[in-house]
Formats: sequence, structure tokens, C-alpha cells
Amino acid sequence: MNTNTTAPDGAWEELTATIVGRRVIDCDGTLVQRLLVERADGTEMPVLAGSATSKVAGLVAGEQYVLADVVYCETKTEPAQEACPDCGGGLRRGTALDSFDPSLRTAVDRLDLDGMVAVVTDQTRVSEVQPDTEAETDDWIPMEPSASRGVTGPKFVCEDCGQSVDAHQLHATNESLSSGPTEQFQQSSFAADDSLGMATGGAADVTNFRENIRSGYTPQPDALATEGLFYDYHFQTGGTAPETDALFAPQYASALSEHPLTDEVEPYVAVGLDSNISAAEFERPDLDLVAVLDISGSMDSQFDQYYYDEHGRRRETDAGEETKLSAAVDSLCALTEQLEADDRLGVVLYNNRSHVAKPLRDVDATDLPAIRRHLREITAGGGTNLADGFEAAWELLADTPAEGREQRVVFMTDMMPNAGATDEGELTSLFADAASAGVHTTFVGMGLDENADLAAALSGIRGANHYFVTSGEEFRQRLGAEFAYMVTPLVYDLALELDAEGCAIEAVAGSPSADSATGRLMHVGTLFPSPKQDGETRGGIVLVRLDRAALTADLELVASWTERDGEAYSQRLRIELPDAPESYAHDGVRKAIALSRYARELRSWAETVRTASDRSAAVDDWLLEDGRSEHERDSVPLAVPDDAAARFQRLRAYLADEMAALGDETLQQELNLLTRLCSDTAVELSKRSE
Repeated sequence: MNTNTTAPDGAWEELTATIVGRRVIDCDGTLVQRLLVERADGTEMPVLAGSATSKVAGLVAGEQYVLADVVYCETKTEPAQEACPDCGGGLRRGTALDSFDPSLRTAVDRLDLDGMVAVVTDQTRVSEVQPDTEAETDDWIPMEPSASRGVTGPKFVCEDCGQSVDAHQLHATNESLSSGPTEQFQQSSFAADDSLGMATGGAADVTNFRENIRSGYTPQPDALATEGLFYDYHFQTGGTAPETDALFAPQYASALSEHPLTDEVEPYVAVGLDSNISAAEFERPDLDLVAVLDISGSMDSQFDQYYYDEHGRRRETDAGEETKLSAAVDSLCALTEQLEADDRLGVVLYNNRSHVAKPLRDVDATDLPAIRRHLREITAGGGTNLADGFEAAWELLADTPAEGREQRVVFMTDMMPNAGATDEGELTSLFADAASAGVHTTFVGMGLDENADLAAALSGIRGANHYFVTSGEEFRQRLGAEFAYMVTPLVYDLALELDAEGCAIEAVAGSPSADSATGRLMHVGTLFPSPKQDGETRGGIVLVRLDRAALTADLELVASWTERDGEAYSQRLRIELPDAPESYAHDGVRKAIALSRYARELRSWAETVRTASDRSAAVDDWLLEDGRSEHERDSVPLAVPDDAAARFQRLRAYLADEMAALGDETLQQELNLLTRLCSDTAVELSKRSE
């Protein structure tokens, strides 16, 4: 029988098939069962069971079954150009089948099987396919500790004596053979107005930054993304607005303001992220959602502690303390509460490898309470192969036609990959390729030591966003208000080009791609719907700071973007800057300027302290022989040098004046944070290295 399949040799697969026939083969005293099954595409395939015959003993011909975690194995391979070092017989290349009991190979030879067979193992789970009913399905597939994504057979097998031969055994007789390539399987709560505004993708909060300071750590600079800070506030977005029938209706406003710490006069243009859609008209599309849960060893550490201290030593978790995994599971359970009957849900677990714990299935047909119970039984351990987890999720979605649905992967992770692909560029390309194929990603950060640098890079990709949560309950409250918005990107590739002789963009605040703004061009990858309160949009502004040449230039802006339906739009308009400093088109741009200055100052402080700590801390490099990657962060105790404390005092006075002028008491949280920094006893960085 010649059986074709696209599955690679050694792959753990789920096989849904109808039993056609059964045969028992006596292989030199060992009984092997051969089932002939018909797959969903109408093709037939042999299934072999040796030591695990009890798994298939009761299967009935004509009935359909799901065989989860069978191993697909090639039966034939090419001969190798070398002799067996033991008996001199001819060698062939090994397959996954050679890793099982020899009786299975005997059965293949006696039945003259060719192509691929499925092997039933002790890990295989068999269930009968039930007819369509109203009953909900518990389709959870446990992650067996001993299972792996692939089974790899020996490099070579002797055709005469059956001896397995590794390449190093042939090294003495044939140097070139041992160094040649071998085939191995690798798998890789507010009251909303009637209308909606928009907000950028990327970070949706700066909770990680605030929580680090509260817990006595110097945060990572990228944890204070300005788009995340802006999303903590509501902004007036009015201004110059060209006529448009587009879904996105940007508003433009200008300002001229003197920096309170440098006394430099800074010209600004703000893009108000408004829309022509009402909250009543908005409907999120049906959702194909795959939740990817990080169950690596670092997820078993305390939520409010670093996995590694400032000396690179791994911390022990105190009994009874909330771990990152428990917070992630609570958050994932909360997320499932937001799904509707026509949505589809899948779950992938990953540490060193990925595991599809729940196939993609309609929510209406899924026993969600049972799935939540299974989630709460998960334990953490192993490395962090983030790429493998994502690829498994992407594969689930790739097998399901989108048909106008939103396909989204939600990652629950501390962003510290140390296995598989770990290079930031390689990971960014992986997620960007999926986004180009219509698979978008939401990252839910766990733990104070979440890698903010990597989170910022990945959440800036088209269609992506990032949330940081401190507990499942906090995430549940947030989801109740924002879930439909966080999974529905509406606008892509917003570009703002400055058409003004001799004038350039100096900086951008409020966009995850702010650092890539150069010369005359600014780019925002994604806009999501955002609720309004009292006419102001949450996070609804992008702030462009121009160089001083703008003060005497004729300014024209050219905006372009693409909407969810694929329609492209562009606008050109003239912008006039005010004549005198402290002139603002409206309070929204004034608030954005104050917050961007605050963020710039605190990011600079955090960068200075962490860089100095890296240079001065004595490192016990023996402890670094544990496979840690560049993404696993050490803690840095909170330190405020005297010069930074002095600047924070002036910054606090400025923010207090702006809060009074704007009448926005929510700015008090930033004043409180600056008070904490100014009141802490500053530790001289030079003393910390002694």
C-alpha cells in the first residue's frame, strides 16, 4: 500500500478516521495489530499497534475515531553508501519507525507497506467521534511530560543485522559520511460615548513600569512606551479635519511650548485619532482565537519578583505566593468568558516545545468550564521556546479558512525565550510574516521581569498589541470593557509625511514605531477602536515634535492609510503653527506634550541607572552557564541619583501646574510616582559596585 501524507517522519499527529479493517500479525512471537483506516479526505492509511495494542483492541469497523498523538513514520528509506561496522552489511538511513519495537518493522516488511504509517504509542488517546448533538465537548489533550513534538530514529540501520548505527560510529572509516546532512524532523470600566475614536497598537498600559517602582526596582526603559502611557488618559482630538468618507477621520492640531527643564521652544503637530463610526454601529467580527500559554520554569516564579536577582542568581519561589503562571491561567480563564458562541477557541502550551492542548473548535460546542478546570491543573517547568509555541498556534489557524473572521493569537508570557529561535530579528520576522497572512497577535505580559524590549518590538507589528496585568481579576475587569476593541484592528499603515522645505520630524510620541520615525516620515502600523468619555478618546492621539526649522517653514502634511476592508485613503493639508510659546490648539495636545516630556525624562533615568548597573555589578559568570538567553532580565534595585532627583522635582512642579491648567486629576498618579522617586534615598551607583 502506498500512503501519501504531508506530515514529516516522526511527527506526533491527530488522526480522525473510520475503521475499515483489522489484521493481527505474529512477528516472531510478538503480536502486532494493523488497522486499515479511511481518513477524512477519503484516503486509506495503515495504523500499527505493538506494545500499545490495548489502545485499539475495542475499535469497531465502520465507526469513526479520533486517535490523538499517533506518530507518523516513513517505512522506506534510501540505502547509505557505507557498510555496517559490526557485520559489514549494507546500511540504510533510519526513520522514526526504527525507534520503536522491531516487531513493527517486521510487520511493515511482511505486509509490504510503503509510504507512511501511523504508530499507536502509550501516549496515544483514542475517542469515538460523536454525532452532531447539542452536547458540549471537553477536547482537552494533556501535555504528557515524556511526549515530544517529534520522534527521531537512528541515523542508520543495518539491513542484515538490524543494528542501529550512529554517525560517530562510522567516523573512523568514512569521514565524509559522518559529517553529511541527515534528515531530522523539526517544528519549528468607563461610560462610553455614542461615537468611537481610535488608538494605536503596541502597548496598552505602563503597568509594568509603575509596578517595578512600587516593588523597589528600576524598571526597563521600554516598559514606559508613550502609546501605553497615553492609553491611561483621554484626549480631546478636535482640530483641522478634511472631509472624508473613510472609517478613520484624523484631526490635526498644532502647539508651541517651552520645555520646563531645557527652556527650548518646541513645535508640535498632533494627530487626533477620530473615526466616523458610532459605538452602536461597531460589531467585532467572529473570532478564531488561539491562546498560547507559557508554562516554562520562569513562569513558576513570583509575579512581583524577578526570576534572576541583580547578581544573576535564580530566586526561589515562596510557598503560597502568586506565580506568573497562576496569574496567566486566571487571565486566560477570564478571556474565555468574553467569547461568543460563533467564536472558535484553541489552546497551545509551550516550554521547550509546544503542545496543542485544545484543538480549534466552536465555543458553542466546547465545554468551557471543563477547559478552565484543565488550565488550572497545569504546572510549569522547562525552557521557553516562544517561536515553537507561536508556530503551533499559526498552524491551527492556517487549517481554518478565515472567511472574514479575525484570526488572533493571544500570548500569555513573560517574554523571556531561551530555546529555539531567540534572536529578536528572527522572532520579529516570524510574527510579521503571520501578520501578513492575516494572523494577528496580542501579548499579555506576566511578571515584573517581563522583557519589555522584546515586548515593544513584537507588539509594534501590524495588528499587534500588548497588555500587562497584575492579576486575573484585574484582567477580567479590563476585558469586560475592552475585549471587542482589542481584537479588532480597523486601520493599517498610517503614514504621515512632512512636506516642508528644510524641516524634519524630531520625535514621535504615542506610537509603537515612534523610534523608526526619521526625516519627514512617521508610521503607525495599526489603529484599534477606542471608547470615548465626555467627547475625549482614550489614547486617541499621536504627537509629532518638529525641529525648530518648522517655526519659519510652510508646513504641509500628507497622510495615507489602509482600512480593514483594503480600501486606501490619503489626505493633504496645510498646518499653521502658533506665533508664541504656550499656545495649544486644545487641551488634548497640551496633555500629550506634558505626558511625552514626563515619559522622556523617566525613560532616560531608567536607561542611565540600568546601564550603570550593568557596567558596575560584579558578575559571577559561573552562574550564567545555565542556558540563559539575552532576553532574561536581572533585577536592578531602585536607585535615584542626586541629579535625577533634582530633575524629577522640577518635572513634578511642571506636571502639577499642567494638571491644574487642564483640570485633569488623573495626572495625580504621575505626581505620586515622582514623589516616590524623589523621596527614596538615592543609592550612589559607584558604591553598589564595591
